[in-house]
Amino acid sequence: MSGRPAHDSSGQKPQRHANEKAKALRRRTSPAENTSEATSGRTCLPKPSNVAIVTGVEIAIIIGLSMAGSIVHGSIGIGLGLVAAPALVAIDPAFAPGPLLLAGQVVGIRHVLVEYHQADLQAWKRGLYGVPVGVVGALLVLEMMSDKLLAIMVGSLTAVAAALLLAGWDLSRTPRSETVAGAVCAFSSLTAALPGPPLVCVYSDMKPSMMRPTASLLILSVTSVGFLTLLTTGNFGSEEFGLLAWLMPGVVAGLIASRWVRPHLSRPWFRPLVLTIALIGGLALVGRQLLS
Repeated sequence: MSGRPAHDSSGQKPQRHANEKAKALRRRTSPAENTSEATSGRTCLPKPSNVAIVTGVEIAIIIGLSMAGSIVHGSIGIGLGLVAAPALVAIDPAFAPGPLLLAGQVVGIRHVLVEYHQADLQAWKRGLYGVPVGVVGALLVLEMMSDKLLAIMVGSLTAVAAALLLAGWDLSRTPRSETVAGAVCAFSSLTAALPGPPLVCVYSDMKPSMMRPTASLLILSVTSVGFLTLLTTGNFGSEEFGLLAWLMPGVVAGLIASRWVRPHLSRPWFRPLVLTIALIGGLALVGRQLLS
C-alpha cells in the first residue's frame, strides 16, 4: 500500500486487456483500418476466419436463422440453439453460449407466462433436484477435459439418445428420470450450451402445451445459473450484449409466427419432430467440434 508505483503492472492489467479488446473489436469492424495498419508497417493481429457482422448477407442469415429457431422454440419449447447455433458460430463464435441462451429465454418466458397453468410443476421440481448435481459435475469435468471433448461427448450422447427413441426405445417418464434429466440439462448447459435435448428425451410423451412451459421453467432456472457464471467470470460483456441485440429481431418475428404453427401440432407429429430436432442438434454439435 505504501509507495507502490501508480504504474504497477498488476494495476494496469485490466485496463490493458480492455484496451486490447477494444482494439480487436475495431479491427474486426473496420477493414479499412486493417489495410492502413498493414501498409504502415505496424504489427497487426491475423484477421480471424470468423468475422464480425459487417455485411448485409450476414445480417440476413442471422435474422433468418434466429427466426427459424424461434419458430421451433415457440412451437415446441426448445430449438433456438439447435437450429441456429452451428451457422451463427461460424459467423462469430461469441454467439454461443451466452447470447443464444439468453435469446432462447425470451421465448421461454412467453411459454411460462402464457401456459404456466398447464406446466407439470412436479416434473419441474424433480428436475430442480438434479440441477446442483449437474452443475457440480460440470465444474469437476471442466477441470479434467477440454471444452472440445466435452462438447463432442454431450452432442454424441444427445444424438444417441434421440436416435434410440426414434427407433422405438421407450424411456419412461418417472420421478427418477425427471431428476436425471434436470442434472443432464444443467451439465450440458454449462459444458456445451445445449439444455433442451435431454429434456426432450424425457418429456416427449407430454402434450405440446404441457412440455413448453415445463421445459421452459427448468431451462430458465438452469440458464440463470449459467448467465451469472458467465457474468462473474467476465465471459459476457458488451460484445455479447451486442450480438444478443442482433438476434432479437429474428427471435421476436419467429415468436410471433409460431403463434400460427402451435395449433397445427398434432400428437402423431409431435414426438418424432422433437426427437428429430434433438438428433440434428446433437450431430451438428459434434460436427461443429470435429470440423473446427
